[in-house]
Amino acid sequence: MAEDLQHLINKIKTEAVDKAEAEASQIVSEAKAKAAQIIKDAEAEAKTKLEKADKDSLAYAERSEKTLQQAARDVVLTVGEDVKKAVLGILELNVDKALTPELVQQILLTLANGYAGQAAMVSLSESDAKKLNSFIIGEFQKKLGAGVEVQSEGGISTGFKLSFENGKVSHDWTKTAIADALSAILRPALAKAVQNAVKD
Repeated sequence: MAEDLQHLINKIKTEAVDKAEAEASQIVSEAKAKAAQIIKDAEAEAKTKLEKADKDSLAYAERSEKTLQQAARDVVLTVGEDVKKAVLGILELNVDKALTPELVQQILLTLANGYAGQAAMVSLSESDAKKLNSFIIGEFQKKLGAGVEVQSEGGISTGFKLSFENGKVSHDWTKTAIADALSAILRPALAKAVQNAVKD
């Protein structure tokens, strides 16, 4: 009977150990499967993040390039405008210097040929009106062959305005008008020069 009891105890021990080993093996197997799944999920997440990072970096590079192109274009336009302003400023300054009383006299005599017999109004700056008054009511009026009125106009700094038929026909030979006319001719050439500079 003691043998049966010992045999029963040994059997219970063996079954308990076998059961424990089976459970342990299952736990280890489940843990390995869970660890493998965690690693797989982590790798998939890492891959997704890398792909997103690549896309983001490409998008950022494209945006940066576009921003740089826009900035370069803005710089070229700004420099072009500054060059235009500088050239036009020089042009206006040179027109101002060129419109001497002697040149104004020559222009008036030339215009008198085309308007012979018509009364005229000559508008000048106050200082030019004083300098040219005797010439206008003398030589210019004689060549024109009609009455001439001289007036000073505050908006004129250099040059003159000449009108006939009570202002129906007029010529603007002021510094501003001449500079505007010349700048209209120069603007396309300046724009082309700036564009060519950018290409080089």
